[in-house]
Amino acid sequence: MEWDKIFKEIEGKGTAARQNAQKREIISLLAKSSAEMTIPEICRRIQLSIPTGTKLVNELIADQVITTTGKKETGNGRKPIMYSLNPHSLYSVGVEILMRRISIGIIDLKFNTVFYRRDKNFRLQDNEESLATVEHFIKESIEEAGIETSRILGLGIGLTGRVNIQTGIAYNYFLFLQEPLSQYFAKAFSKRVIVDNDTHIWGHAEQMLGRARETSNALVVNLGRGLGMSIIVNGQMVNGVSGFAGEFGHMQFGGSDKLCICGKRGCLGMDVSGYALEEKFKMKIEEGETSILTRELELDQLRYDDILEAASRGDALSITLIQQMGNQLGKALGNIVNLLNPEVIVLGGKFARAESLLVDSVRSGMIHSALPNPMKNVTLELSNLDEKGGVRGAGAMVFKQYSLI
Repeated sequence: MEWDKIFKEIEGKGTAARQNAQKREIISLLAKSSAEMTIPEICRRIQLSIPTGTKLVNELIADQVITTTGKKETGNGRKPIMYSLNPHSLYSVGVEILMRRISIGIIDLKFNTVFYRRDKNFRLQDNEESLATVEHFIKESIEEAGIETSRILGLGIGLTGRVNIQTGIAYNYFLFLQEPLSQYFAKAFSKRVIVDNDTHIWGHAEQMLGRARETSNALVVNLGRGLGMSIIVNGQMVNGVSGFAGEFGHMQFGGSDKLCICGKRGCLGMDVSGYALEEKFKMKIEEGETSILTRELELDQLRYDDILEAASRGDALSITLIQQMGNQLGKALGNIVNLLNPEVIVLGGKFARAESLLVDSVRSGMIHSALPNPMKNVTLELSNLDEKGGVRGAGAMVFKQYSLI
């Protein structure tokens, strides 16, 4: 059987269409349940007769989608059998495409990453060769993982730049396509494909697995080579009418007169980002300041990762620049706190490795701009997700589309 066909609508109102819809309801119910359930409990929740529920559950067991987990303890009489979803029955593929790295993960229904691969030598470009490289990398990885393709529900893809999740159109890369990027990949893999930007997939990861899991109102800051934000309000990710919500790095909170990639000046990302950290470090060295990094690397080889690592080793220049950047980020965040009154702000991206150095300076900056009452009610947290967070968040988008989370 093609397991993913359970989730495909069958036209008409016949028996097959009705039973597929009922199976989807059972799977969704068990996926969202924190405990095992009996057949009477399943039937009561989704309003099925016991004979129909028993038939459908047995078919799902035969298809290895549902598994028995023991018997329910009762006071007396026959103990009913308990059922739960087999976490290895259905999977999603999460892909993260960044300017200098591509990663893929295959995610099971418990959000475990059963396969992970990344290529640090990848370079994203707006051309057919780059797109072909991405497609080949995904196909090769799925083959290497050895997962039955019929068990893969779909692909979630996080791409750097502006993306409209509703239409699947990417606005910064692969502009030569005559169709939305999501449609292109859907044809290539014969699966449902959801495309969003790289910041939003980290927001999904934090919401499902990380520091924003226990709250309905959160800001997730993605601070790496660029600067972005995921906004979660009343438990929902804010995408905006065109999918562009969260372009924090392009808000006019910056002090630099340097021309941004967007064509404007004053963007916060020109002061607060990995790119900005590299530029400021090089400028300070050229002005005569010293750093342990100048003994280890040529300036043209320097990356912001190196500066973050040097700060952890006590390099004074690196520490100072990160503190200044954190303070400026905090002042900008204070304004957003006044606007949205979140409960949690999660600092994620590669800068999270700066830990207390970043958190303390951001908090200091927030005090300057946030009103006292909303400031008292917001918690500043470092992301606890590892490098796989992006692909897990991308995979979560697929499960969410099928009401499995």
